[in-house]
Amino acid sequence: MVTGHSDIEQAIASNIENVLERLLAPVVLVEKLKRREYLTPEEVEIVYGLKATTLANKRSRAHGPEYIKDGEKILYKQQAVRKYLDAKSVRTAE
Repeated sequence: MVTGHSDIEQAIASNIENVLERLLAPVVLVEKLKRREYLTPEEVEIVYGLKATTLANKRSRAHGPEYIKDGEKILYKQQAVRKYLDAKSVRTAE
């Protein structure tokens, strides 16, 4: 009987570990991306919520945050994205 409890406890612990891994994976990804200096449009979307398609539209109209283009590769400096977002701040009426 003790063996049965041990197996059940191991299965529960394993299930809890798997659930926590799945739940925390997006948080871990965002934290890793926040530490990088340059982000792809898709990564900007993950960290800042600016859709990659919106960024593409803004690039085509010469709007949006500054970016780096090397061939087909597009990269954004995190500092440029934050600066762009800060400039979009709107003060609410009091």
